[in-house]
Amino acid sequence: MDASAALRDFFHPIDPVEIVDAIAGARRLFRTTDRAAAFARLLPWATLGTLITAHSLQKGHVTIARQGRPVPLEMVGASSGGLAPEAIQALCDQGASLVLNNIDGQVPAIAAMNAMVERHLRCDTHTNAYASFNRESAFKPHFDGHDVLILQLHGRKRWWCYGQKIRFPLKGQTFSSPEELPPPEWEGVLEPGDMLYIPRGDVHRAMVEGPNSLHLTVTMLPPTGADMLSWLGRKLLHQEIGRAYLPVLGDAADRAAHQAALRSAFHELVDTLDIDAFLADADRDRPPCRPLSLGLSQSIAPATRVQPALRRRVPIAAVEARSGPLSPAERAVLELLLAEDALSAQQVADRLPGHDAHAAIGTLARRALVFLSGEI
Repeated sequence: MDASAALRDFFHPIDPVEIVDAIAGARRLFRTTDRAAAFARLLPWATLGTLITAHSLQKGHVTIARQGRPVPLEMVGASSGGLAPEAIQALCDQGASLVLNNIDGQVPAIAAMNAMVERHLRCDTHTNAYASFNRESAFKPHFDGHDVLILQLHGRKRWWCYGQKIRFPLKGQTFSSPEELPPPEWEGVLEPGDMLYIPRGDVHRAMVEGPNSLHLTVTMLPPTGADMLSWLGRKLLHQEIGRAYLPVLGDAADRAAHQAALRSAFHELVDTLDIDAFLADADRDRPPCRPLSLGLSQSIAPATRVQPALRRRVPIAAVEARSGPLSPAERAVLELLLAEDALSAQQVADRLPGHDAHAAIGTLARRALVFLSGEI
């Protein structure tokens, strides 16, 4: 599907097609946008501090690392349920980094961005934020078992990329011999508004340039052939042989007969293998974000930004199967938003003159099917 105006605007002047081509070809991509102010609004420095609590540290939502190693919670008082801000400040001054894991679950603006990226790239995503405070905060060279899209929000950070040591590494595989690194294939500094795509398996490291840096890493997880095999396994549950227990207490003849029946069922399923059908099912199964819009639905202004919470472009019937029936106006608004990714409330009303768009947006917000935010 062609990129929406909202997606093109988010990455302007980068053509989203260029990002798609880089992902398809597993090619590293560095580009500069003119969206530094918009990137910064995703996670202002002032918001960062509010997310660091004793609870978030205890639960692993936030981790503190120094030279690539986690800092014990006792050092900042979090192990006892309190928090010592001056201790965290001192650690950051000494080169510690703050990692905010799955920050899209805490910051609606980042969740809305993730949903928009997912709708276009058709892959699962989650986002971490990394705050670093001096050159000593660098992580060791490593690769990831997934594609990564890096957005620089504040400050400057220098990156080195060394190429792929392993093709299609699995999650949990590590790069253990940094002393064997060749000269970097690419080196560059990311400044606010810059974007870097690093394909899965590309060894990389980074170091702060200046007093501090804050960037987002959007983890992108397209489905694999192994995922299709799991999908076929779920389809096997529709057959009696797939639901039956294996004959663990039977004799060799029982196991042979059961094995033959399973092979026959597996062969039938493999013969019906259809990537498009798998992707359509994956789209329907991907749950939407669930933004809470308490009070916002009663104060929708013409300039209020409205974005769909759905992470896939799916038929409205699939939305209703999960969330319940929608009115004609609500269906029309949601279909429009799925096509456009983001519009102001006034733009929605202008595009749907035959519907009470304002009321429909309010209902969709209360049902956690759209994000409402500041002016578009």
